[in-house]
Amino acid sequence: MFAPRSRYIAMVALRLLGMVACVSGNLAWESSSKNQTISDVEDVEWLPFPTRSGMLLIHPSCVHRLDQEFHVESAEGIGGDLLSVGGQQHNSEPLFLPPCSHGFRWFNNSNDNTIRQSPMLAGAKNATPSYYSDWVAYVQHTLKDGFGRMSSEWTVPPPPQSTGPVPGMSSVYFFNGLEDSGGKPGTATFILQPVLSYGKSGCIIDPLFFFQWHFTSFHVTNAGRAYCGARLAVEEGERLRGVMQLNDDGQTWKVESTRLVNNETSAYKVNLKGLRADTAYLTLETMITYSCKAFPSGGSLTFTQNALADRSGKKVSPLPWLKKLDHTECKQQVFVNGDGAVTISWNTAGRTEQAAYLV
Repeated sequence: MFAPRSRYIAMVALRLLGMVACVSGNLAWESSSKNQTISDVEDVEWLPFPTRSGMLLIHPSCVHRLDQEFHVESAEGIGGDLLSVGGQQHNSEPLFLPPCSHGFRWFNNSNDNTIRQSPMLAGAKNATPSYYSDWVAYVQHTLKDGFGRMSSEWTVPPPPQSTGPVPGMSSVYFFNGLEDSGGKPGTATFILQPVLSYGKSGCIIDPLFFFQWHFTSFHVTNAGRAYCGARLAVEEGERLRGVMQLNDDGQTWKVESTRLVNNETSAYKVNLKGLRADTAYLTLETMITYSCKAFPSGGSLTFTQNALADRSGKKVSPLPWLKKLDHTECKQQVFVNGDGAVTISWNTAGRTEQAAYLV
């Protein structure tokens, strides 16, 4: 943990690093009009949202942080989103937010600059990046007719030994999640996620918060906007629960991130307008991974009490999890235990196969 002065120095360095990282990385971004390069970009720090296809960047004016439970849905026929906060959904007209005028961008991991309709649809990953931001190890299960519920519990691990050559540069995330990809990378139009994070994300932007764990529910829409639920500070050793539940209307999901020690919750509702969540995940993801020491020092995390149900509420069991290892430079492994728990492990003393990130 940094002393106040050290944190201030780290904060200033991180702001400078933001520009260096954007110039050093292989960055492509997309808008409704044309492709542009970093030389065309205004001097502003876009905010990172890690996805299965690499790091998605969203303009800060299109990221919305909400301390209360909120409801979001697409504005059919006109584009954009309809946002309601707290009990507003039933008491007054929701707020209309047009599609983000800045578009969205993909950072590193993409060689494809073509225009796309959804922020979730990325280009192919770069086979030899100097560092990576990616899903590292995970399990998945696909149900053709779609899920109606997912619930998992896990324990907050020890923090990483290092967060980069400049403190706070790299980040790590654990989550259970649902999307509509059919298990095919780069094809999802949404993902529902209760996310445990250490470091920076689009929802955690204050450098003073980069050096502790947080549990947050967040959502990215096809309008190029991101919505962050309440930021819950959590401690090593705490038990957490992430739940995604389909409502009786068959369209609206509630996503909850809960601290079991006091039942404090970060939550939102989203109406997916007929889209079905057909793929479930338990995932370890990292952003700007330069070294094995960027992973939590405990060496593993186990997702327990994993429960899935179909759209009728019928339990999906047993869970035939498909194991996936996208990176193995730190001896990452995935174990599916006999009781249904899933353990993801790594070795912080391993030697990364990627080149060191230089600043």
